[in-house]
Amino acid sequence: MADWQKKRGISFLILADPTAWVCARYGVAKQLVVHEEWVNLPAAFVIDKEGILRYAHVGRGWPPSERATPEELLQQFPH
Repeated sequence: MADWQKKRGISFLILADPTAWVCARYGVAKQLVVHEEWVNLPAAFVIDKEGILRYAHVGRGWPPSERATPEELLQQFPH
């Protein structure tokens, strides 16, 4: 993850959630069947340093355009 962030010039933290624990806490874990497998709903959350949820985007799952764009996420940070 650190290499990916560095390559794109991203200085803020990004959470990888391979066990879907955080997804479950936000209510988006295992809500969609894709190719006969349960997967998480596409979702993105921006949480500030104080732990306050500042932005939430939860897609319905399909099409992929239901996902938040990088531009939408970056707009949540002050310049």
